[in-house]
Amino acid sequence: MGALHRLSPRRRCGMGSSAAPDAARLLSRADPPHRRHPGTRRPDRGTHARLPRLHALQGPPRDPVGPCQSTMDHPRRSRFRGAPPDRRHRPDRSQMTLHAKPDPAAATVCEGPADLPVMDEWRIAGRELVARHSGELDGLIDTVERLVATGDFAHAAAAAQVAANHAVMWHSGRFASHRLEAAIRRLGHSALPGIGTRRPRMRQSTGMNVLHVASRVAGIGGGSRMIWRWIGRDRANRHSLALTRQIDAVPARLRDAVAESGGRIARINFSLGGLLGWARRLQAALAEADIVVLHADNFDIVPVLALAGMERRPPVLLLNHSDHVLWLGAGFADLVVNTRRSGLELCVARRGIPRERNALMPLCLEPMPRTLSRVEAKRILGLPEDSVVLLTIARAVKYRALGGASFADTLVPVLRDDPRVHLVAVGPGGAVDWSAAMAAVPGRIHLHPERPDTATFFQAADIYIDSFPFPSITSLFEAGLFGLPLVSFYPFGPGCEVMGADSPGIDGVLVRCESASAYRAELNRLLAAPSRRVAVGERTRANIEATNIGEGWLRALEAVYDRALALPPRAPGAGCDTPRLTDLDAFLPFVFGHLDHGQTPEVRMACATEADLRLFPIAVRLQTWLGLARRRGFVFRKTSQAWRYLLPEWLTGRLKGLSRTWR
Repeated sequence: MGALHRLSPRRRCGMGSSAAPDAARLLSRADPPHRRHPGTRRPDRGTHARLPRLHALQGPPRDPVGPCQSTMDHPRRSRFRGAPPDRRHRPDRSQMTLHAKPDPAAATVCEGPADLPVMDEWRIAGRELVARHSGELDGLIDTVERLVATGDFAHAAAAAQVAANHAVMWHSGRFASHRLEAAIRRLGHSALPGIGTRRPRMRQSTGMNVLHVASRVAGIGGGSRMIWRWIGRDRANRHSLALTRQIDAVPARLRDAVAESGGRIARINFSLGGLLGWARRLQAALAEADIVVLHADNFDIVPVLALAGMERRPPVLLLNHSDHVLWLGAGFADLVVNTRRSGLELCVARRGIPRERNALMPLCLEPMPRTLSRVEAKRILGLPEDSVVLLTIARAVKYRALGGASFADTLVPVLRDDPRVHLVAVGPGGAVDWSAAMAAVPGRIHLHPERPDTATFFQAADIYIDSFPFPSITSLFEAGLFGLPLVSFYPFGPGCEVMGADSPGIDGVLVRCESASAYRAELNRLLAAPSRRVAVGERTRANIEATNIGEGWLRALEAVYDRALALPPRAPGAGCDTPRLTDLDAFLPFVFGHLDHGQTPEVRMACATEADLRLFPIAVRLQTWLGLARRRGFVFRKTSQAWRYLLPEWLTGRLKGLSRTWR
């Protein structure tokens, strides 16, 4: 999972010979080879070769059409298969899109037709990719079920982790896999039975032992901040933290928050063993909790495996922090806590989670007091004092080029129209190629790498623009708290709301534009009217402070606790794993997918396996490693460095901890 978690957007894309030509061409257009960052490397020669040693973890790919196939056409009979892209013909949306009811107050919308013509081509090529990914995933789940049935539990746990990695990395037309979760549930019942909570069920939402379960935490990113803010704000309960895959040091702010709450931190993966041993240790922590909050990575099987083996368990909340992709836990969570209305609607429509088991809760934020004037902040950053700054902050992966155009290319006309305007981007520096845009407006596009100290940038900015095509919700909120107007570009159309920006606090104040021309026009209007910028920014700040800070957020948290305690435990239920092929499904591989790593079925299998090779039982690990090494099939490391995969993850974590102590 370490390798999977660190994926960055490489710039080499394509498909094997089995892929449709249109798909291969579109993958190249989505991120052209000449924009590959020099710090990344190509897969070792031979990566595309078949990897026979992996057969133990992969059954034969299944036909993606199952007995529940009533809502989508068989991909081999699809009327779109092989058809040339025709931008004059738009497929019937009633047959392809998810009919979610948008919140009328979700955003201020700049009207205008979507103007990414490549989306019409994605509708064809995306269906091809999704159908192929679905068949591969079904084959992996077949293997998990077979290993559970034969009693090879350690191998089954590793196979389940590989299947989860594949399901998250390559969209299969599903946002939950009931078959995979059912197999994990059977594995937990068989391999980890007997432990149950010894605490009586709480009747009120104070005085509780709250256990937060996360895969890993870091100083950068909204997920970790949400945990320490939640703990710090909720002083009526005692909070502990269990980490299932943490290798690096725990951020000091999180350590302090847990300590001040009276709780403790358990690093589950530092104990000897693998997935089953860690799940057993996590069960012991779960048994001492009154309520559990899952913040885990969406492909982490340890929490659901631990819950699967418990006879009686405390109420489980699942924070829906990755609402645009598949995640594990849909059949285990008593209440899903959504931080976006679009994510809630997708849970109901596509994950099979009843509406009464979904809650909407604002993100937990902190005040952002201004310590510098705008002019002082610009001076510190080396920007002209009379400049007008467009700011964007996000990880580099959120600025993927689409249709051959970079994020900065879209903004060049705005910068050309007004020589005072500067674009400042924090996060993509050193990882994207915006050279064409930078040459068009010399000296006015400023790129910076990721950094935790962004307050000076926010205080220098005049307008905040969201990352695209992947929104950055946390950065939007932080900008809003500094009183900046928020502008977002959303060209994807009805049924794809989860691909845009929305959340309680910015709903109703975020300016969302549906075409590039409307996007640029709105920016020009804000640039021309300083008083309007100030008014919109102050309205944004007031809305966020009322919703996401102080008593407003605490009331929302108490309501979530009360709902979770009142609901009966979630009973296992049957779900249909049939994939669907809506616009959303077709677009996801191009906008959020790992195109650079998914060139052939063999490469996809190698990626999903290599990401967690350290977790395999030793005999299977060695056998799989030898198969990859003989064919130079490693994707994330050079073959000469791949010996590290032979070390178990628990040992790697302990060695890193010792090295930090020695330093």
